[in-house]
Amino acid sequence: MATEPVRYAVDITQDDVDAITDFLLDLLNSQSLRVGTEEYRTNAALRTIVPGFAGSLRHEFGADVVAAAQEDPLKGLRRIQNISTTWNDLVAVASHWGDNEAFDTTRWRRVRFYDAENEEQFRQWEAEEKASAAETAAFVSEYRVPGPRRGGQAVGEFVVARDPDNPEQWAVFEGSAQSRHWDGSAWQHARFTGTSPYMFGRATALAVAHQHAGRDDEMESAVAEDDNASAGLA
Repeated sequence: MATEPVRYAVDITQDDVDAITDFLLDLLNSQSLRVGTEEYRTNAALRTIVPGFAGSLRHEFGADVVAAAQEDPLKGLRRIQNISTTWNDLVAVASHWGDNEAFDTTRWRRVRFYDAENEEQFRQWEAEEKASAAETAAFVSEYRVPGPRRGGQAVGEFVVARDPDNPEQWAVFEGSAQSRHWDGSAWQHARFTGTSPYMFGRATALAVAHQHAGRDDEMESAVAEDDNASAGLA
């Protein structure tokens, strides 16, 4: 019997199937349970399921199935998929006795990939997905900051947008229409001034937007205090 660790579905052998099946059936058949109890039903169910898994795997190791898989790539893929899925199901059952000294921790392991090539293909895809996600995250081109709150609700918004031609330059616009931009001292219409609104770094632009978003909160509080004071005098 092979003693190397099982890593891929192609590492699984008929000997592995026989060994794990014998292990499970010896445990299940050794239990003396009263008929009709929940324990008895569970045991009976497992004594049905385990041979079913074993039979499915035994079929995949049959000479005719192996020969057909070698001749037809599609049949080969289906065979290794069936072995992977059914083996993992069988190991999932056996893992409940993982602390048993007879449990083979080297061979009775779930597999994630069919073979080394399948793992390499997945790793390449995973790396491409991570790179794509990182590129997407880095390409955030616009932030929206809710405007000042009046009566408990935000009024308008400020948009921090990046220059399409220069990722280092950002602008702060008043409102989603982006018709007016902050030039550092006042709100301006770009079409009137003819100057580019993209004049800040990202951090500075966000800070400016948040500053404007919170400015009227202070004014509203001041107005409320004046109103309360006037009411008191009256």
